[in-house]
Amino acid sequence: MPKIRLVNINKKYEGLHLLKNVNLEIPNNTLFVILGPPRSGKTALGRILAGLELPDSGSIFFDDEDVTYKGPNQRNVSLVFQDFALYPHLTAYDNIASSLLKSRLTKEEIRKRVKEFAEYLKIDHRLTHYPSELSGGEKQRVAIARALVRGAQIIILDEPFVRLDYKVREDMRAQLYRLHRDLGVTVIILSSDHMDAMAFPDNIAFMLEGEIIQVGNLDAMYEQPTNLSIAKYLGLVEMNVFPAKSILDLKGTEIPRSLSMLDGTMLIGFRPEHVTLHYENTLKPDKIILAGKVKITEIVGSETIVHLDAGLLEPVKVLISMIVRKTPGEAVRVAVDVKDIYVFDAKGKFVGRGGDLIGGDIAR
Repeated sequence: MPKIRLVNINKKYEGLHLLKNVNLEIPNNTLFVILGPPRSGKTALGRILAGLELPDSGSIFFDDEDVTYKGPNQRNVSLVFQDFALYPHLTAYDNIASSLLKSRLTKEEIRKRVKEFAEYLKIDHRLTHYPSELSGGEKQRVAIARALVRGAQIIILDEPFVRLDYKVREDMRAQLYRLHRDLGVTVIILSSDHMDAMAFPDNIAFMLEGEIIQVGNLDAMYEQPTNLSIAKYLGLVEMNVFPAKSILDLKGTEIPRSLSMLDGTMLIGFRPEHVTLHYENTLKPDKIILAGKVKITEIVGSETIVHLDAGLLEPVKVLISMIVRKTPGEAVRVAVDVKDIYVFDAKGKFVGRGGDLIGGDIAR
């Protein structure tokens, strides 16, 4: 499988700068996630990678070969569209076989290959059915089989799980991991769902407004995000973020004395999963302690999200890994360990973690 290298890729469309000097390396034989919010440029990048569109400037290399002006067949790349793009008048079998119609294979060779990948993807019992008779997960498997059957070495999937229900998403994530492992193909997932980064955590590029902001694994992005956008995007529940001044000036809050070293324009972030209910009355030199009243409690499966009015600009979200019953108006104290806070400048650029920046003396 070739290593993919994008060099200074730019693309404009109807006055919009969709891609801005995109530089990215995708190792060979990897399962790679390009993550970002809608309209961040992921689809445009996927189409250029697949050879369906040309960049306005920049180059694309597969290993050391410049493929910028080569089409999908010459690159051996397949793009699986978000809507699956199946022919409604063809059966699942004929949809899969359609990518081989211009090949020199015999009908028997085509039949053999279609059956092989249909069995691998567990849709061989649905080959006589039309797309309207298939579930969302089955349609996706047909689209993937169509890409595989012609021998594509690189498969790009645009928002592959957005049309699937929760259980089917879990199954398809497992199927893609198995496909990558068993067949040795490079799988590139274009996604706006942070759960995909959690499912495939090793190779992630975060994209925002046409630019690649950070590349690495999930742990690195979670612990040391480049900016506030990434920090808020990752996590089961969005990060709490407040101006440092609003916390420093808040009455009844216990904070480390050295927290006052922060410029008031800086932003303090802490993840809901790092906030704990605090029942002690003693001061804690390593914690920020906030007091407030419960606004609402959400039970989500085996976890609880408590929204606490602590007098800040918006409620503090607390994620508890068990079911806890809290009634609206109930007085609650919560604590955040200093080492767990994230500090950003006024423009959202990551400055550092609390444990690296702040000492442990109590200010009040």
